[in-house]
Amino acid sequence: MSEAIGRRRSLRAFGARLRLKIAAGEEWRLLDEALTHDSYAYERPSGKGVRAASRTSNERLEFLGDAVVGAAVADYLFRHYPAESEGALSRRRAALVSRTALAATAQRWDLAPLLLLGKGEAAAHGEQRPSIIAAAVEAVIGAVFIVEGFAAASRLVTREHLAHADDGAQADPKTALQELLQGRFKRAPAYEMTSQTGPPHARVFSISVFLAGDLLGTGDGATKKLAEAAAASDALRRLRR
Repeated sequence: MSEAIGRRRSLRAFGARLRLKIAAGEEWRLLDEALTHDSYAYERPSGKGVRAASRTSNERLEFLGDAVVGAAVADYLFRHYPAESEGALSRRRAALVSRTALAATAQRWDLAPLLLLGKGEAAAHGEQRPSIIAAAVEAVIGAVFIVEGFAAASRLVTREHLAHADDGAQADPKTALQELLQGRFKRAPAYEMTSQTGPPHARVFSISVFLAGDLLGTGDGATKKLAEAAAASDALRRLRR
């Protein structure tokens, strides 16, 4: 089985999991583009001495998908939180379109094995980098928008992204925790890194969050920011129980 045929089958299987029409027919090539990082495209020049790539990277689809995700999230929040102010809705939207939130969706989709990376980026385990996998999610959504339109892309965002964000994540867990503790105790949480494991290119950070010395929650993540968000979400769940 040729590399191209194997790639097509993998992308079609991925599309089937997410119920994407784009996985059918020749439109799978747009999905292939959505999962092609610019480092991979750059290494495949169109001619001797020419830097233009014969493959197209996902940068343009990422640009489009970013706007589609923003509009879909805004529409969802406007309909589901009719009593909230513009400021509160903006904070929720910022959390839901953040690199952290989109990277979590990429991990849930198991996008990493499908990403085409250049040799240097692959050696540095770029498939684990939040910025790269979050951009790939946006590019996939941009591709769905082109093929199926905004309604289908919005349903994808709602079904496969927003549906998996808990209340704490929707309000930005760190902000939500700080507001809760300030309101109840007039004090702010304190975050402490308890450990970091793994090789330099694939660190896992463990963070604990405290209030006046009392442990509220713990969390792990590929970056300190992700670990702090996970710890804040854990603390919110415990406090709300």
